[in-house]
Amino acid sequence: MADAYRSDGHAADVLSELEARMVALEIISMTALAMALDTSENGDPRQARGIAQLISETVGQRCQELGLAEDARLSALRYTEQLLGTALASLYPGQH
Repeated sequence: MADAYRSDGHAADVLSELEARMVALEIISMTALAMALDTSENGDPRQARGIAQLISETVGQRCQELGLAEDARLSALRYTEQLLGTALASLYPGQH
């Protein structure tokens, strides 16, 4: 992400690069979640909820470690909940 802060880059270029990276991260995270949450016949929705909770707690903790402002931390947590909610709803319909 360091090159997203190029001093010679225009704001639009930086924003475009951040948007592209966000798309990639969303796809990677949803794929990783599907694998970690185990959607096989033996998959356990309770375990999936536990993993989701751990992820949420870790995001909050990391935001605090980085010294992010409260509004940024809350935004990160809301986004985390959106991604996790979408993943759980699609992987375990009616069970989350």
